[in-house]
Amino acid sequence: NRGWGSAGDAAMGLQRLVWNNSMPFEMRAVRAMPDGFEIEFTKPVDKKTAEDLSSYNVESFIYKYQGVYGSPPVDNQNCNITGVKVSEDGFKARIIVNNLRKNFIHTITLEGLRDQGSKESLLHPTVYYTLNNIPQGQKLSSTEVSVKNTKSVVAAKKTPTAIAKVPTYEEIKPLLARNTCSACHNPDTKQVGPAFKDIAKRKYSVSEIMELIKNPKPEHWPEYSTPMPPMPQVKAEDARKIATWITSLNK
Repeated sequence: NRGWGSAGDAAMGLQRLVWNNSMPFEMRAVRAMPDGFEIEFTKPVDKKTAEDLSSYNVESFIYKYQGVYGSPPVDNQNCNITGVKVSEDGFKARIIVNNLRKNFIHTITLEGLRDQGSKESLLHPTVYYTLNNIPQGQKLSSTEVSVKNTKSVVAAKKTPTAIAKVPTYEEIKPLLARNTCSACHNPDTKQVGPAFKDIAKRKYSVSEIMELIKNPKPEHWPEYSTPMPPMPQVKAEDARKIATWITSLNK
């Protein structure tokens, strides 16, 4: 709670970490490949989830280089994943990613992946890779990779008229982090910007909050010196979930 971008609620800047001898399920390393990325893990992956393309998501973006302070992500683009190859020992997964962009930041998210033993998810499922160079070398062939994708099957089963469920904080937390909301906002206390509970007290509708995410109104919050930049890169689906959660805080 010491200033800009600090999301903690403690008054100190350092805390002692004690190793508990338990290895978490994490991404150990990410490496650029000629046709995508190779991801190495601290534990063997569950091959059923690791060979499913719906477990992976890749997007690319860049920031504006400008004279004024800060920049939202711009020039966002979804990257199509067309195949994945899991190593025999389960410690590596190599994904084929179309439309890689040199010098762009690539957001790699592995929400659906599970480990082989306890089936737990990754402790940190998102990594940011600045692709300074696309290496030369041999690309994977279509016969070497899995192209299974259960996402389309699940999407077909969804009911379009279903009433949106209000997400919990634990469910919304990854979205807040991925869209950098938590860098400036906290559920209960003010930081760079107002607390989410204070926003909820204004009784905005879901559609109004979605619009304010894209086109903020700093004049509504004159007590905050740092204006929120426009966030047009936030997906409509993410914005709706975040807005639905915020409105629920006033009930």
